[in-house]
Amino acid sequence: MWEMRNTGRWVAIGLPLFYLAGVLFHFLDGTFPLMLVLTPWTIFLTAVIGFLPEFKAKNTSLLMWALGTFLVTLVLEIVGVATGMIFGAYNYGPTLGFGVMGVPLLIGINWTLIIMGSIALVSKVVKSKWEIAFGTALVTVTFDWIMEPVAIALDYWTWEGSSIPLQNYIAWFCISLVFSRVYVHFDLKNKSLFPSLIVVVQAIFFLLLRIAVVPYL
Repeated sequence: MWEMRNTGRWVAIGLPLFYLAGVLFHFLDGTFPLMLVLTPWTIFLTAVIGFLPEFKAKNTSLLMWALGTFLVTLVLEIVGVATGMIFGAYNYGPTLGFGVMGVPLLIGINWTLIIMGSIALVSKVVKSKWEIAFGTALVTVTFDWIMEPVAIALDYWTWEGSSIPLQNYIAWFCISLVFSRVYVHFDLKNKSLFPSLIVVVQAIFFLLLRIAVVPYL
């Protein structure tokens, strides 16, 4: 127990500082290319931090939900990239690393973590299962809205046309609503505060990049 509290303290301090340094290094010409190279490793490390307590606690039900959410969203992304029917017409760039059929694996892992962390945040404010699911969908879509200009500027993905389609936000609202509703239906609980911390830290990270870096790219 002491070990987990001590680890949590270091993560709570270190993760925000790590992402804050990332904002700074994105802004500097000398380190900007390195930040693009490190992006998939940063996402992977963040996912390990988010899910490791669940593996240690053998939180099997939550991990099964996470695996199912990852696999379904991956398939939806593959279909979306191939057809443009789900999110709109878009393609992923090389920044997010290894992918399957044009979709980086890390994007599905991170979205699963963001949904889980958003549920943890929203459930502190509302208690009804449908309210938690609806609130989670709103938080997830807001997160995506903050991130989109940054993702485009850093070549995470690109949209065909000059604007991000409303269809994208509607799709993510519906997807987040469904999987968060499944989560609360089975009364799943994560074993640490890391996922909710990650949502807040990443949202601030993308917001700062949107304000400080994107206008200069």
